[in-house]
Amino acid sequence: MKNIIVALLVIMSLWAHAGETGKKGFKADVSISGFFSPEVKSAIINSVVKNSSAEEQGIKVGHEIVAIDGCKIPGCPASVAKKALQKSVGESVVLTMLKPDGDIYEANVTLQ
Repeated sequence: MKNIIVALLVIMSLWAHAGETGKKGFKADVSISGFFSPEVKSAIINSVVKNSSAEEQGIKVGHEIVAIDGCKIPGCPASVAKKALQKSVGESVVLTMLKPDGDIYEANVTLQ
């Protein structure tokens, strides 16, 4: 039960916005493993905001994030992923994406 609660807290904090933190233009279903040093197991896009930087970069529902600023998933520490996704408005994050057909591409998402 503790693992589930910790995983939910990590997931919620991973996508939280605070202060001047920019919005990414997408939401993803994130799976976390580990208790003391949680790691991201998977992150699959479940929605994309119209006219966002994410949409302009070709990110679509069903695409999987396989790296965040070079930190490979699975295995990226949740704290590293969180920090990369909580940049300020105007900053960018590089996402390595996997399409359902197996094609891999990089998306340079500017936070808005």
